[in-house]
Amino acid sequence: MRLPHEYTKFIERQHLLMKLDFRVTTLWAATLLFSLLASTVSSQSSEGFVTLNCGGGAFTDPVTGLEWENDEGYIEASDDLRAEGVLISASVLLEPSTSPVDNAESLKDASVFYPIGPIPRSKFCYNLPIFNYSAEEPMNYLLRATFPSSNLTTEATNAKGDDVSLSTYSKRFYFTVDSTYITTIELQENQPQILELVITAFDAEVYVCLVPLEDRSSMPAISALELRPFKLGMYPRVDSGMLKLSITTYFLTVARLNFGGDKQLRYPVDKYDRIWAPAKIPSGEKEFRSRTNVSRVHYPPNKEIDMPDEVMSTAWVATQLQNNVTFEVNLTGVRAMRAVPSFYFSLLFYEMLETANNTRFVNIYLDDDGEQRFFGNTKIYNYFWLQVYSRRWTFTTNAPTFKIRANGTSPNPGLINAAEFYGEFDAVVWRTFQNDSSTLKTFSLSAPSLLDTAGDPCLPVPWAWVVCSIETPPRVTQINITSRGVGGNLPTDFGQLDRLTILDLSNNSYRGRVPASLRNVTTLTAMNLGGNELEGELPGFPPLAFQNLERLSFSNNRLKGNLSSLVNSLAEPLFNLDLSRNSFSGAIPTELEKLKNLQNMDLSSNRLTGELTFELDKLSSLQYLNLSSNLLRGTVPSTLWSSSSLQLVDLSNNEFETLNLTTWYQGVLKAKSLEAPAVLRQVKLQGNQIKEIVPANLIDLDSIIPTPSTNEQQNSLQTPLGFILLTDSPWCIDRETNRSSLIERYLCRSNEH
Repeated sequence: MRLPHEYTKFIERQHLLMKLDFRVTTLWAATLLFSLLASTVSSQSSEGFVTLNCGGGAFTDPVTGLEWENDEGYIEASDDLRAEGVLISASVLLEPSTSPVDNAESLKDASVFYPIGPIPRSKFCYNLPIFNYSAEEPMNYLLRATFPSSNLTTEATNAKGDDVSLSTYSKRFYFTVDSTYITTIELQENQPQILELVITAFDAEVYVCLVPLEDRSSMPAISALELRPFKLGMYPRVDSGMLKLSITTYFLTVARLNFGGDKQLRYPVDKYDRIWAPAKIPSGEKEFRSRTNVSRVHYPPNKEIDMPDEVMSTAWVATQLQNNVTFEVNLTGVRAMRAVPSFYFSLLFYEMLETANNTRFVNIYLDDDGEQRFFGNTKIYNYFWLQVYSRRWTFTTNAPTFKIRANGTSPNPGLINAAEFYGEFDAVVWRTFQNDSSTLKTFSLSAPSLLDTAGDPCLPVPWAWVVCSIETPPRVTQINITSRGVGGNLPTDFGQLDRLTILDLSNNSYRGRVPASLRNVTTLTAMNLGGNELEGELPGFPPLAFQNLERLSFSNNRLKGNLSSLVNSLAEPLFNLDLSRNSFSGAIPTELEKLKNLQNMDLSSNRLTGELTFELDKLSSLQYLNLSSNLLRGTVPSTLWSSSSLQLVDLSNNEFETLNLTTWYQGVLKAKSLEAPAVLRQVKLQGNQIKEIVPANLIDLDSIIPTPSTNEQQNSLQTPLGFILLTDSPWCIDRETNRSSLIERYLCRSNEH
């Protein structure tokens, strides 16, 4: 790959060339290091390590000496998942030859997340604690996840006692870290898979999640999960400016090569438990050899790099000055795993010659669709170490080749000790807006076994009962928990969710007061708290606090008090209002008249009193009105028949005494029909004390309306388009013995049929 001239200069300027002189100390270090090496290695601290044997038990790793533990204590809601039959342990049929690590003990079991259960769950997450977390100086961590082969068996049974089949569901799922999608995992038939990342921690815990496919038909599974803290400053990828913008990158391991080594190295040789693989000499290559001198190596740690002495004690060295040390990097696997726009790589050198001419000058060449000198005239001193690295490097091919060759003045041929390659991609470091997240976490504690609460509320996919915005950081815009049997008190800080548009908690068992802080959620368009056990008076909501609300229901609770404050908090967008089956009292506020778009209003089964003083004809969009089972009195207004949209009115079981049918009378008189469009209403007035109907000459309509035949009368009464039901009112009882008038029969029938 050819680079523009200006970028080549940038790379040269940015490469780290560290030369730390240890010649003074090596006079004695050569005699002491070898004897101290074993004790130094064995005493490496594993503080801050998280080492999980997923689905299996605790054990001591015979290779690393690390203590593995069962994973259930780190899984969000593991007890509930286990009780629901969602989380099961499985055995893995593993061929020893397929193990990617020397010790395969952690690959023999797996935690499997079965896609069943009463609760829809968007993801299954591990909450991994971050060692020495600091918001001011975020550290980097090695995260390694191992996924089993698809050869899984289990002795688990479902709720019916039947054996659980692990072959029914897809073995394909998403793997995410915090808010960042990493890759799509598909379990292979005979091959476990290891995925390794270098991540930055921006909180006290990191969420590692397995996300089922969108239709939740897949069955995630994982065998091992490991987290290792790096020293502060290692693998730098962020600066203060980037942190303010919440920008960082993750590294996805491509290769970690130990040149000249003959076995896999990891903890305790590498105190960070990086796995170093012995580099394979290219087929037919005889122009270089390996070299080892472990007793003379001491690789001093640096802020940005800390290498194991044993890795740096081996090297590939060219046999002749003119020969290359050549190695190839395979990028096919990492590019198949996810889109990786650029790469980070580090080439490491350490000189240990004891001759007079113990210096090397090398050129580094890169053959990536064309050979070019990548770094020139690099000087490697005796007992000095050197690192050449690059970030944001783009490779053209899937198999770039590196060549290290002595330049024209070097007395010694080229060499290389170690190399690391990572795919680099942007990470999403933000989570759900902090106020939203903390409010939802508190809220969900009321019924953790009944709600999906794994990981972050919004990212990388939202909880099943939450909808979030696409802004950064995301905000919670909808909560929908209907008919889930959830209980407890509503959080007093609900007002923190000030971007919420829909709040539906209906048909559950929530108790206590309606939170006063809801007044701050001015973005609400729909709120349904019906079907719960809420009690007490409503808070004093400010005028127009819910100016965007379109649907509101507090029905079927134990709420009381007058409605003035609530009605004043509403505005024209409201089209559905349901406050039925409570104990609200007092008069119906006349401010209802401002709700021009109201279509449905149900205030039934309360203790509302007084007369209907609001003008129904001003509610020009009202179609359904239910004020039944209250203590309303006075006159049923004639304006019931003034609205062109009103279809059904239920005023039954109140204490009305007078019925004003003036408008209805005029409509029937004009059309000479009881089914004139202007008067077609279904009005229920049973259970009232109506003694008087206005106008008094109502029965005169008998002489105006054409007398229908007996069959026509019967059909009209059985299939009415409109009706007025007085039934058991005093007015009808007085006429029960002599009800010959058509109008009397129309008003006093027993039901609408």
